[in-house]
Amino acid sequence: MKKYFDAKITLADCKPRLIHGFYDYLREDGDSEQTILHYHNLLHTAFEYAIRQEILEYNPMDRVERPQVKKFVGGFYSVDEVKTLLEHAKEDVIYIPVVLAVYCGLRRSEALGLSWSNIDFENDKIFIGQKVLEVVRDGKMTQVISDEMKTESSRRSFRMVPEVKEILLAHKVQQEVYRQQFRRAYCKKYLDMVCVNPLGELIKPSYITAHFPKLLKQHGMRDIRFHDLRHTCASLLVSLDVNMKVIQRYLGHSNMSTTADIYSHLDANATGEAGMKLGKLLADDGSEVC
Repeated sequence: MKKYFDAKITLADCKPRLIHGFYDYLREDGDSEQTILHYHNLLHTAFEYAIRQEILEYNPMDRVERPQVKKFVGGFYSVDEVKTLLEHAKEDVIYIPVVLAVYCGLRRSEALGLSWSNIDFENDKIFIGQKVLEVVRDGKMTQVISDEMKTESSRRSFRMVPEVKEILLAHKVQQEVYRQQFRRAYCKKYLDMVCVNPLGELIKPSYITAHFPKLLKQHGMRDIRFHDLRHTCASLLVSLDVNMKVIQRYLGHSNMSTTADIYSHLDANATGEAGMKLGKLLADDGSEVC
């Protein structure tokens, strides 16, 4: 809570919109709805105490939607839908975050936190070690680059596929073109960051959340969340028979149970095929196993 809320914020400043922003912050950081519900109950109790002490006249938590604890199954795109999305997003400011989410399974915060220093083009490696979050500072939402990852497993590296390498190199060249073109107007603060707009300004997490559905609607594509691109990455890996343990490491989950719980439904075809093979193996007619 201290990471999100500015120390200068008073109880009176805690409006429902700010609380909802805190819940979104927790979700982006990988917390479950059950964990968010604990925060919700804690805040509700704290504000009730403030009312009893006549510090506040009403409880803002009464106007905050209570987190619903339920098993979540993320949506995902098919191979054709992914190809269509990548084609439509090519000229869009969030193209690079989309590429990183689809190919690398990065969270929104991880994609925005990627720096050129963490990309080894010589050895084709990408290191994930920081993220971009929106927090409240001096009463305003602002972006911070943090190297405090959700878990140690979130801090990971993997081999960069040729397609991503080509896209990133072209993007790096384009960034330099923009820097020369806009000169003084170009923001020099984020020269090492990959995901910036044409003026060199860091792309906001909230901008991606708001802009992504507009991009999909503009091109008549099925509505999914940006985070579902991470699920899409996982579903494609499952379809390629990639081991769940490998997927766990690729996505940066802290333990295998998290990966299995979220993506077990994607493995239905694979387990179904295994059952068919077992059936053939034990069949009385002695038919061969494929």
